[in-house]
Amino acid sequence: MKITEEAKSLIQAAFDSNDCDCLKVSQQQSCCGTSLQFELIKLQAGEKSVSIDGVPVMMDDQTQTRTEAVTLAAENGELTIQDDQSCCC
Repeated sequence: MKITEEAKSLIQAAFDSNDCDCLKVSQQQSCCGTSLQFELIKLQAGEKSVSIDGVPVMMDDQTQTRTEAVTLAAENGELTIQDDQSCCC
């Protein structure tokens, strides 16, 4: 996964306004395969995150593999998800 500078700013603002410090990414099964689910969380004691382009992210190994084709970007002041493996649903 890649996170652009503009997206990083939007994510940090969302962290600040929601008392969160990490982006959690998971997979959800759908009718056409898997789709990604993004969530703002506050890390609990003992939980570990990885830094992706300066943003703390928590995800399992399968999700990390799935996000290799994903870029979080910003367009017109809003966060966008560019996913080369997007779901058909």
